[in-house]
Amino acid sequence: MRLLALADRPPHADPRELACRAHVDAVVCLGDLDPAWIETLDRVHVPKLGVYGNHDAEDYMDAFGIKNLHLKRESFRGRSFCGFEGCVRYKPSGERQYTQKQATKLASRLPAADVLLCHCPPYGVNDDPEDPAHVGFQGLREWVDRYEPKVLLHGHTHPIPGMLLTRLSGTRVIYVKGAKVIDLPL
Repeated sequence: MRLLALADRPPHADPRELACRAHVDAVVCLGDLDPAWIETLDRVHVPKLGVYGNHDAEDYMDAFGIKNLHLKRESFRGRSFCGFEGCVRYKPSGERQYTQKQATKLASRLPAADVLLCHCPPYGVNDDPEDPAHVGFQGLREWVDRYEPKVLLHGHTHPIPGMLLTRLSGTRVIYVKGAKVIDLPL
């Protein structure tokens, strides 16, 4: 299964063209996407799944035919996907920001799936515990340790080059910034 994943910055080319050239089976959006960057997704006719990031000021998914997976599961082509939006609260107010306690409670409702789409990664996964804005979710780490999804896709953070975590036990970890074509095992 081939995916086009989008997160956190404008893709290097038109998303519709990227999806068509790569012959993707699905598009996944991992948050912090300006609607102007992805407006051509409404003409991409494959499943589109996603979660919102902490800088997503408006709800744009419906307009582009993207199914919001926050705390939900969706299956197609023999794979199940689920999602978790937002990031750890690092300022008094803000959209889609959760305290660690709130996130842990929400993650307890997240259904098991083969592929986890999240904006902010689990704690200890390409995060920065010293940076309140880029620390991972502890409750999401517990969820991954418990359910061991085959793949975890995330954006949001700024991993140090050469220090990018690509595996967490049996889970393949994929960091996305901009656009990335990803081949998932069958």
